[in-house]
Amino acid sequence: MHPSFLLIVLFSFLGLSAPSYGQEAVRESLEIGDAGKAYLRSIRLRGIDSDVAYFAPSAPPPDLDIKQEPVKPKPERDGFQTAIDWPTGLIAGAVLIVIAYIFLRFGGGIAVSLRRDAQNPDRKHGRSPLATPAWAERLGSYQEIVGMKDRRRALVLLTQKVLASVVAANGVLMQRSWTGREALQHIPATWTQRDILRSLVLASERVQFGGRDVSEHEFREHVFACRQILGPEAS
Repeated sequence: MHPSFLLIVLFSFLGLSAPSYGQEAVRESLEIGDAGKAYLRSIRLRGIDSDVAYFAPSAPPPDLDIKQEPVKPKPERDGFQTAIDWPTGLIAGAVLIVIAYIFLRFGGGIAVSLRRDAQNPDRKHGRSPLATPAWAERLGSYQEIVGMKDRRRALVLLTQKVLASVVAANGVLMQRSWTGREALQHIPATWTQRDILRSLVLASERVQFGGRDVSEHEFREHVFACRQILGPEAS
């Protein structure tokens, strides 16, 4: 038998056996009883809705299925719920990162500040961080410092007075933690007598921190340098 003939027979069989999805369902006709005929006569045969099943009012009620439940809505997909929660999670994560950064960046400073306030309850909280260093406060007059018998102490105080005057004259705002050398570094390099002041600051540090003695001759030289820097203020 020829192969093409077998293929034709096979496809024909498959086509006949396949279900026909395009055909309409055959509707069974309803039998009209006496009550239905009487109803048709009462409405003068104007026609009724053929899609509705009518029951005879004189007949017993049909059996009703009362165990049916309403169709439950389909649950939302997890992917959709996850997509909704993503923006909230990102915002919450960003807030936590910012809080952690602030704590790590400034947490130590806050703790130290609170500890200092606890140890010193009389401290003025309104004090500016750009306060004058302790060594630049309550300095005596030029004549009082020069007249001191302790030349080492006099040289240190004289240097502090000159340095504080020069810094203020150059418009530099000193911080509380500055040393004399740090204050010297903030004086403009264009200031003409900066080298003289630097030599005076170094000599004062050697006396104050190195325990070096000061002879009368050296003290007079430093006094002369201070007069050059202060000008009329040293009189």
